Amino acid sequence: MTSDAERSARIAAWTDRARPIWETTGDTDALQRFLKDNDCHGVEAVRVTMAVLNCDLTEAQRAFLGAPCRDAERRFHNEALKLLERTREAP
Repeated sequence: MTSDAERSARIAAWTDRARPIWETTGDTDALQRFLKDNDCHGVEAVRVTMAVLNCDLTEAQRAFLGAPCRDAERRFHNEALKLLERTREAP
């Protein structure tokens, strides 16, 4: 399998395992906790969230970055955005 195929297979497997969590709880925080506890992070977690919630990228990112268990990812994201902003403002 190629890297893309492996990633797609992981995302499909996590989606299958995560869907019952969402259907049972309807809670995006519980969904993110499940994904984090099962080593699903970053882009892959956002893609699983999109599939499970049947939502767009913006909504999935909000669910991902808004979950308390994703605090480290949220802080990293915010710092990266600050650095990009500073770079853009630099002469």
